[in-house]
Amino acid sequence: MALKLIHTADWHLGQTFFGYDREAEHEAFLGFLTNLLVERQTDVLLIAGDVFDVTNPSAGAQRRFYRFLKEANRRNPGLQIVIIAGNHDSAIRLEAPNPLLEELNTSIVGIVGRTDSGEIDLGSLVVPLRNRAGEREALCLAVPFLRQGDYPAASEGEPDSYVAGIGRMYRRLYAYADARRNPGEAIVALGHLHATGAELSDDDRSERAIMGGLESVSADTFDAGIAYTALGHIHKAQRIGGREAVRYAGSPLPMSFSEKNYRHQVIAVAVEEGKVAGTEAIEIPRVADLMRIPDSPLPPEEVLRCLAGLPE
Repeated sequence: MALKLIHTADWHLGQTFFGYDREAEHEAFLGFLTNLLVERQTDVLLIAGDVFDVTNPSAGAQRRFYRFLKEANRRNPGLQIVIIAGNHDSAIRLEAPNPLLEELNTSIVGIVGRTDSGEIDLGSLVVPLRNRAGEREALCLAVPFLRQGDYPAASEGEPDSYVAGIGRMYRRLYAYADARRNPGEAIVALGHLHATGAELSDDDRSERAIMGGLESVSADTFDAGIAYTALGHIHKAQRIGGREAVRYAGSPLPMSFSEKNYRHQVIAVAVEEGKVAGTEAIEIPRVADLMRIPDSPLPPEEVLRCLAGLPE
């Protein structure tokens, strides 16, 4: 039986766009996503970070998020949801309702847990993925946005950079999961990071890039044995390192006017017998168009004439 996944990220609930709230746009997207999960009989929804736009989201943004989780579960019994925290999220706040969300078959990984001895609790970052019949078909490496000190310390002679630390985290997690998976089970990874070569949106103020690529992670960080890597943080959907199964889903809403003609998407993934059997980009309907007035620079009097010609 194929495991049906939907990969999405970077919702930024509560965001304003040049002073305009986006409640109607977010509500439309969540309605679209709920319907899609039902139509596709989805087994697992993967949300790769930045659920909220700020670490202290408004009450309205939080209500919208939890209402979605409840409605998606009500309309699609058996749906499993796995969420990681992004750099815009408060990891502790996002994880806080986990005891209640377990009733909705939802797992949120915000922080990197530690054992009593101070070692990284690798087991807390591995989530079993099950099909609608309740059978385990994959293990998910649920790695939230990593900050300094979240990743394994370097051994003597190893590089101690941020990028090297992320590499150590994924290698150890993969080895941990690989030793515990059953024959035919896949390994899927989640991450919220900046991958080397990722294309950024022009004028997108919410994407965080470090000069010189000091936080850029190579696609080789993700072991070839990982069936699919679902990434968040970059707002344009794209493959990374020429690998079909290492992808950003992109944001569901445009984050800058440079995306006027860009179509946002979620990614449907089918996993069968431990491997990806197919991927499909599904376009998200846009409810608020972006307009640039005028399309190219004009003298001020011409610009005013263009603006005067707009409908009420």
